[in-house]
Amino acid sequence: MAGINQIINKADYNSIQEVVERVLGTGSGISGYGQTVLSSPVTESDAVTVNEYAALRYDIINAYKHIFNSLPADVDAQTIGGKVRYDASPPNAAPVNYWISVANSIDAVKQTLAVAGQRVSINHGTQTFTSAWGSSGTPQLTSQVTVEWATSEQARHFFNAGGSLQFTSSRTGGSTNAQNTSWTNLLSSAGTRIFSGTTPGTGVTPADGSNWYRTSNVGQTWSSVTASSPYALNEWNITVQTNDSPAVTSNSTGTSRKLIFFVTWNDNHFPLGGPAAEGTPIQGSLGFGPDTVDGVMSLTVQTVKASGVLEPTGSGNFEVTTPTVTVGTITN
Repeated sequence: MAGINQIINKADYNSIQEVVERVLGTGSGISGYGQTVLSSPVTESDAVTVNEYAALRYDIINAYKHIFNSLPADVDAQTIGGKVRYDASPPNAAPVNYWISVANSIDAVKQTLAVAGQRVSINHGTQTFTSAWGSSGTPQLTSQVTVEWATSEQARHFFNAGGSLQFTSSRTGGSTNAQNTSWTNLLSSAGTRIFSGTTPGTGVTPADGSNWYRTSNVGQTWSSVTASSPYALNEWNITVQTNDSPAVTSNSTGTSRKLIFFVTWNDNHFPLGGPAAEGTPIQGSLGFGPDTVDGVMSLTVQTVKASGVLEPTGSGNFEVTTPTVTVGTITN
């Protein structure tokens, strides 16, 4: 590494550029946003010009802003046409050391999306169910949600850039009874269930379906919310699996482009005093009936994806591909 007042050499520059290109560019596995990278490794000289430094600086800024919705503390611009050097005193003190620290901080949280300013939410529709259900003959509601990108690279970049799929359900209206109240409270407490490249689990193993990298062609329950006593057997569950051809048996490297989510609302509280599971429905002595649920059951699915303006001015937008999302009819 160069010393104070020496010209920054290509090895120092390339070590930073490699990290930033892996995160901002195509990358592989859990790295890669799929954005245009302005900088490139230095191969023709042992020193770094101001133009090469500026290109790398913009790449770092674009990756950093995507994560934090702010600019990193900057060093002053260098003189146009000059060489970029270490400096013993501010404001240009050791720019390479500084940018190495920024690049490493980006790499450490690369799959994060800023909570505001760098994202957009897209509503893919709401399905509703308005018939009575939950009796011994119809103890379950189901809906299938399919999510698809044109390529697995589009899917990988969507999730690596912090994109997510979000599921919200509710029950409104209908009769005033304990069963309806139980489902209203269950779905309210569940809130929005979020599925992403790092949520609800982190990492790429095990293949338990708890994030995009952990999916396989075998359905796995990644979200399960239950009601409170005396309706503790009522559940809202969501499973996920890949739906590629040929089948993706392990998505740990991000090779899938299709997902299927099976959403189920299970009314399993029969032993608690509602109508019997079999035979003639009777009112239980514990007074928890009636067994049926009515009103409006709903399911809404949206995506949240990265979106922002790249620097310098005129470079376009930070964009990843929105998947095609089909929210299936809720049936019993």
